[in-house]
Amino acid sequence: MATRPGGDNGGALAATLPVRGRGDAVRHRIAGSTRARTEVPSEVIEKAIDRGFATSLELFASNVVGTDEQKLTVVRQLATEMLDSVTAAITLAYSDHLEAEVVEDQRTRNALAVALLAGKDTSTVTRCSGFEVAESYSVLAVHLPSRSDSGSETFLTQMDVRRMIRNIRAALDRHGSVRALSRLDVRGGVILIPSNETRDLDALLAALSGAAGVDMTATCAEALPARIPETVDQLCELLDLVQRMQRPPGLFRFADLAVEYQLTRPSAVRRHLDAILNPLDDHPILMETLCTHLANNLNRRRTARQLSVHMNTIDYRLKSIRKLTGFDPSSADGLWYLQSALVVRKANYQDTESTMSI
Repeated sequence: MATRPGGDNGGALAATLPVRGRGDAVRHRIAGSTRARTEVPSEVIEKAIDRGFATSLELFASNVVGTDEQKLTVVRQLATEMLDSVTAAITLAYSDHLEAEVVEDQRTRNALAVALLAGKDTSTVTRCSGFEVAESYSVLAVHLPSRSDSGSETFLTQMDVRRMIRNIRAALDRHGSVRALSRLDVRGGVILIPSNETRDLDALLAALSGAAGVDMTATCAEALPARIPETVDQLCELLDLVQRMQRPPGLFRFADLAVEYQLTRPSAVRRHLDAILNPLDDHPILMETLCTHLANNLNRRRTARQLSVHMNTIDYRLKSIRKLTGFDPSSADGLWYLQSALVVRKANYQDTESTMSI
C-alpha cells in the first residue's frame, strides 16, 4: 500500500535528514565560519552542497514508496527544507566573517591614525597588523556642516553621523586610497592619505561630499609622518579661518589664504590693523559700504546698485571713511590697509582664542 506524502514514511525520512531545526542550522553556521576563516571560497562550498544534495535526494527517492507524483512531492518538500537551512546558515557564516574582517581592519586603521596624530610610535600597530606607514601623507582637516549650518532644523542623529562616516570611508576606498586613515565625528576630523595614492584632492573632496550628503570644507597639506601633529594643528587653524571668512565649501591650501593666515596670527600688527576700523564702529552704514565696495572689486556703480543709492552717495561715504580712519579707499596704500583690517576684523579672533581640536 502506498505511503501518503508527509505520512509515516515521509516523517521517517525527514528524521534521517542531517539538517533539521535551529540547532543543526547553528552547527552548520559554525562550520561555515570555519570554512570562511580558512578562506575556502563560498562558491566551492555551494557547489559541494549542490552535489551532496543531488546524491542524497536520489537515495531518499529510491526509499520512498508510492506513485511518482507522491515521491516527487516528498522529495521536493525535504529538499526545500534542507536547502533553506543549510544555505542560510552558510551565507550567514560568511557574512559574519566578512563583517568581522571589516571591523578588524577599521580597528587597525583607527589605532594607526591615533598614533600618527599623537606623534607616537607606530611600530606596535604595524608589527601586529602588517599595515605599513606611508613615507608621507596628504593631510586633510575636514569640516562636516551640521544641519543648522544650512538653515535646516532637522536634528542630526548619531545614526546619521555613523552612516555619513561609513559612506566617507567607503568612498575613500573606492577612489583607490586603500591605506587611507581617518578620525571623524559629527564636527569633522582628519583624513590621512598616502601621498603615492593621492590624485586629484579637489575631485576627491567632491566625491566625499557626495557620499556624505553634505558640502564639506577642508584644508590640506603634505606631511611626513613625524610632522603630522603640527601639520594638523596648522590646518585646523586654517580651516577655522576659512569658516570665519565665510568662504564657500571646498578645498583650501595655505597658498589660497597665505596673506589672510599671516595677518591673523597673534601679533602687535594684528592688533594695530584691527584698530584701524574702530572709528567706523559707530557708523555701521559706512562699514557696510566699505565691505560691499571691496566685495564688488571697487566697482562704484555695482556698489551703488546693491545698496540702492546714487553713486555720488558712495563717493561721499568713501570720503567719510578716509576722514575717520586716515586711509583712502581709492589709493593703493589705503586700500591695502583697509582690506587687511577687514580680514582681521572678519576673522574676529580673541587673544585668548583656542584652535579647533580634532
